[in-house]
Amino acid sequence: MPDAIRLDKVRQILDRVRDSIRHDECWTCDCLQGFLAQLEMDAEPAAAELIEPLKVPATQMHGCLGCDPCPPGAAFADYLRGMNQQAGDAACPETGCCCKNQRE
Repeated sequence: MPDAIRLDKVRQILDRVRDSIRHDECWTCDCLQGFLAQLEMDAEPAAAELIEPLKVPATQMHGCLGCDPCPPGAAFADYLRGMNQQAGDAACPETGCCCKNQRE
């Protein structure tokens, strides 16, 4: 498992997400709220102070509105790709590994 995401990195991620939000409804969308939940699980405990104010109760959430593109969904997908890349690199350090060949 990769190291916990540092507070400064969480701040950068959240700043990018804030800049990408186009509609007020994005803040209560499960695309964004799912991303926040994952980010909180992956981050160091101090990051909760940045993430918690953005979270909403499940009763206030709604499903994806189908925006194309969906900025929170795209940010979440980019985040997961980055995490998978890090995990793959950590698990397969050998040059020419089959995993790395599949990503190229």
